[in-house]
Amino acid sequence: METLFEWSWLIIAFPLLGFLINLVSTGQTRERTVGVVSSMAAAASFGMSVLIFAALLAYPPEARLVEVRLYHWAIVPPLTAEVGLRIDPLSTAMALIVTLVGTLIHVYSIGYMAGDPYIRRFFMFLNLFLASMLLLVLADSFLVLFVGWELVGLCSYLLIGFWFEVPYNAWAGRKAFIVNRIGDFGFTLGLLLLFWTFGTFRYGPIFEAVEHGAVEKGMIPLIALLLFVGVTGKSAQIPLYVWLPDAMAGPTPVSALIHAATMVTAGVYLIARAHPLFAAAPVVQGVVTWMGAVTALWAALIAIGQFDIKRVLAFSTISQLGYMVAAAGAGAVGAAIFHLGTHAFFKALLFLGAGSVIHALEHAHRHYGVSSPFDPNDMRRMGGLARRMPLTFWTYGIGAAALAGLPPLAGFWSKDEILVSLRGIGGWATFAYGLLLAAAFLTAFYMTRQVAMVFAGAPRSHAAAHAHESPSVMTVPLAILACFSVVAGWINAPGLGALSAWLEPEHPPVFHPEPALWGTLIALAGIGAAWAIYRPQAWPEGVEDPLRPVLRGFFTALNRKLYVDELYDLLFVRSFERVARWVAEVVEPHGIDGVVNGLARLVQSAAGRVRRWSSGYVRQYGLSVLIGAVLLVFYILWVLR
Repeated sequence: METLFEWSWLIIAFPLLGFLINLVSTGQTRERTVGVVSSMAAAASFGMSVLIFAALLAYPPEARLVEVRLYHWAIVPPLTAEVGLRIDPLSTAMALIVTLVGTLIHVYSIGYMAGDPYIRRFFMFLNLFLASMLLLVLADSFLVLFVGWELVGLCSYLLIGFWFEVPYNAWAGRKAFIVNRIGDFGFTLGLLLLFWTFGTFRYGPIFEAVEHGAVEKGMIPLIALLLFVGVTGKSAQIPLYVWLPDAMAGPTPVSALIHAATMVTAGVYLIARAHPLFAAAPVVQGVVTWMGAVTALWAALIAIGQFDIKRVLAFSTISQLGYMVAAAGAGAVGAAIFHLGTHAFFKALLFLGAGSVIHALEHAHRHYGVSSPFDPNDMRRMGGLARRMPLTFWTYGIGAAALAGLPPLAGFWSKDEILVSLRGIGGWATFAYGLLLAAAFLTAFYMTRQVAMVFAGAPRSHAAAHAHESPSVMTVPLAILACFSVVAGWINAPGLGALSAWLEPEHPPVFHPEPALWGTLIALAGIGAAWAIYRPQAWPEGVEDPLRPVLRGFFTALNRKLYVDELYDLLFVRSFERVARWVAEVVEPHGIDGVVNGLARLVQSAAGRVRRWSSGYVRQYGLSVLIGAVLLVFYILWVLR
């Protein structure tokens, strides 16, 4: 068993190997071969994760922690940086989720990206993205975690702006990169303070010191708060969530990978991994829980006014991440990771289902040669696709129902566990509990709205009328993810509690009929309200959206994302541009250039004067020597007097 753990680094190495193989392959490599290599690398990583999980499962619960030292990175006293892996229940659970969902997305991408001239570059970045996330979750120290943290940020930038020929896509990639740098600045300060306080970055010594009260308690809340600043960037929480909706500029499989298995889940994982630090700072826990709950409601509200099929799902992800952050902040780490896992399945299903719809509409639009501009993401141009794409429709419906929290699907069990964990705390958590209930209603509402606009009624465009089902390389992953969206919740259902027994043996899940009933009724109310408004019979012909006449100006505000981007643009972007313009027009020419050019002129003038003494005439040099000798004699006489 211990020998197997020594090979655990292969979980990261396999997708990295896929990246390298495609990197050195020639330009003549067939596109399907590129996709198969990358998919096999991801599948091999999943297989290795299963083996490591099985090996750790054979250990008794109290012994399920194996640290694997790989090599010394740097020794600069007092810092000794080692690269190592931490194999424990949390890291293995995350590795299984990341590699399983990542593998299915890789396979799906073979069909979705077929014909793209840059498909090799796409699969290279996809493999690197997976390897970076696995390094993050398997790291045994905050320092190595930070390396993976920054690598997933780099990969997201490369993949969001993958089709950089379109200016908006390149802009969206830059926006994601810059906003995350703001969060990472706080994270970096937290890491520096962490090392200054504990003298190490390794999890074990830090958590032991916290649990034994061996450090100054006043420092822990500040460290936890700075780490949470990083979380707000990566996991798209208020106020740094604004990059995620624009991240939809990348190919749809990228959106699925970012939202389901990598990148945004990193922040939730960080809170779970650093739980001893947050548990020692109750005030920060309260801040985290409130911020998560407010984000959940805020994003769910904005989702109601969106028309882009992927943008609705993007705000849904922000909202569901709010659920996870609220639970993790309240100390319910098991509930947060449970929802992270179930959400990975049904959100990957929804994004890949959206990709299937977009793929079908694009092909139909090109095939029938319609010359008018067409946005395949616009739900107002869809409709009637249930008959044209039955497999996509049924799998998408399962994902939407799971996200809405309908029993007995996966989302019902994990969301219910989060609500129960907050309901039982009372006090400051009661407010968060109420916000999450309201977000549950809105979630059911906007998902029903989306399903009705995309699949119900009559086609509202030529492309929708001629769309057809996607190829099996795309629909098979949809079917597999739909199965997981149905059964994954049972892994931690009360009475079974396998995930809780794995992560938190001392906190088995308990079924509470009353909150479960309320959650179900709220979801059904949201579905009923949306269907009453968006069912085909109630949708007047020629009306853009039946909800717009009801909400009027508020609907426009929701569609504009409550003008947060405009506010940030006014407060920060334009202010920075004004400062940059002042530096370029005033400081640069008159300050920096003035000093540099002034020094140059001074040296030039001095050189011109000195040059007069380099005339080549011996009598001039003799006079210089004479003057120097006279001055030297006078100096000696002055000193000796």
